[in-house]
Amino acid sequence: MWTVENRLFKIRGASVEYSAFSHKGLQRKSNEDYYYISDGSQDSVFMIVADGMGGHNAGELASKLAVEHVAAYLNSKIGELISTNELVSSLMTSIEEANEQVYHLSQSKPQFSGMGTTFTIAVFHEKNFYVAHVGDSRCYLIRKENARQITRDHSLVQELLDNGSITEEQMGLHPKRNIITRALGTDDNLKIDCFEETLKIGDIVLLCSDGLTNYVNLEECFKELPRNIAMDELVQLLGNKALDAGGADDITITAARYTSQRNRGEILAG
Repeated sequence: MWTVENRLFKIRGASVEYSAFSHKGLQRKSNEDYYYISDGSQDSVFMIVADGMGGHNAGELASKLAVEHVAAYLNSKIGELISTNELVSSLMTSIEEANEQVYHLSQSKPQFSGMGTTFTIAVFHEKNFYVAHVGDSRCYLIRKENARQITRDHSLVQELLDNGSITEEQMGLHPKRNIITRALGTDDNLKIDCFEETLKIGDIVLLCSDGLTNYVNLEECFKELPRNIAMDELVQLLGNKALDAGGADDITITAARYTSQRNRGEILAG
């Protein structure tokens, strides 16, 4: 298990409290997930979750390479970005470049053939957050006790649900539920989904790999949690729920609460 202590960053009159949880699961030899939380030195802060795929440790390499490239690119540029268009453009460019790197590596050696990764990033900028997404890792917005999925899975079971072939209840039991239809690094052309949401004080933004959502119903879970739960307590509670439910896959969760400066002490007290 790898956990990250709470961090609290100020962004233009408000604060973002972060924490993360990552575990290789109960049946994996290694953790192919990779995540990143920015250090809060810029006006915009961000977090990323990626879930790699491919044999011979190729999935682990794909997720790490993609996350580190995007993080380095944004950290070098984000202080210069003034408009929303500039921010979104840089975000897209960084992911497209990461896709090229992973794809070219997959073509270079037989052991890397078929490597790729899901990729989900949330960027906090003033009173909004921006999400870019590929694959079946997810972004949720939790407002009070309601959890709403922002992203849409790029997966076979999602397509089957959309065309009426299966029900939502059957998705979690389908034998091909782990097949994704879009991933970073598997093709030289990449389609990226983008979302924009306005934040309210107390909102929580959560990113996770499918090692969490395959075992925990977040929409139901958040109805039972204390409203002011600290982020480190939240990610560990959710991660442990996934492990207790079977936890065969690697599990990664990052969570961030948007709060005003005056609520800082209350939020950290949980």
